[in-house]
Amino acid sequence: MTIKEIFELAIQIGIDNDPRGRAKVEKMLKKRKADYDELPEKKKKDYDTERLKNPYSDSAIQYVSDPNTNVKKILVGIDIEPAEMILAYELNKKNEQKIDLVIAHHPMGKSLANLGDVMDMQTDILEMEGIPGNIAEKIMEERIAQVSRGVAPENHYRTVDTAKLLGIPLINIHTPGDNSVYAFLAEKIKNEKPETVGEIIDSLKKIPEYSDAANMGMGPTVFSGSERSRVGKMILGMTGGTGGSEKIYEKLGQYGIGTVVDMHMSEKHREEAVKHYINVVIAGHIASDSLGMNIVLDELEKRGIEIIPCSGFIRYSRVK
Repeated sequence: MTIKEIFELAIQIGIDNDPRGRAKVEKMLKKRKADYDELPEKKKKDYDTERLKNPYSDSAIQYVSDPNTNVKKILVGIDIEPAEMILAYELNKKNEQKIDLVIAHHPMGKSLANLGDVMDMQTDILEMEGIPGNIAEKIMEERIAQVSRGVAPENHYRTVDTAKLLGIPLINIHTPGDNSVYAFLAEKIKNEKPETVGEIIDSLKKIPEYSDAANMGMGPTVFSGSERSRVGKMILGMTGGTGGSEKIYEKLGQYGIGTVVDMHMSEKHREEAVKHYINVVIAGHIASDSLGMNIVLDELEKRGIEIIPCSGFIRYSRVK
């Protein structure tokens, strides 16, 4: 596969696993194209036309000299920073078959700068789960603006510049991975119909990535409620850029949500969940990211690509 083919496949996997469904994502892209066509030529020059076919602005080809470069071996990490790019460079000096591509999960470069743009997905998910769309939208608008301001001071292109200097291609795959873990857990947990929070923990620990994380001291944890707490109606918070607004927990309680299963949570969010009697299971950030990326990477393994994990990535293959 080429770098371009790998990235395009990841985006399609993300769309296939999108909680909103492929039809809604394609409708969104169609509207984006219509809005673009109406822009004056002066504004079109500054528009990133990649957004017309990639619905996930937090995932991008960060650096590549030739997108049609064939790939046989990749280095994959949850966070790729200059140290990991130098690691790839050093590994290439020691091995006959070089690393052709580095893949990060977390955003960098323009995908970090545009992280807030994918958070509208959370509004759609909340509406799907019974929160009125106008309420979810207003709560999320404030949080999206907060995230956009928060990432503004970052040194966005630090790792990308390192990749350029070393001449090693670099991409990142964020929401496609997060969508994949959302779809995986939604199917698994819904089928098992847990009645208590403890049963959710037990279910998660049967998944290799979470089992390995538990052995490393960072497994699934109850942040609000107890293992004996009744689940009630459950929602997942595994995708949508980054954590949503802490103000949503009051509305979750009002509209009948009993339990939230998420990757991670701030103390402020936890306090609001406790205050409004919402059970919270934190599956684990890195384990959840690993599960989502594994679902994407299995498709690359099927096509003969060798995968080297680094930077916290827990590689588990489901290819038979």
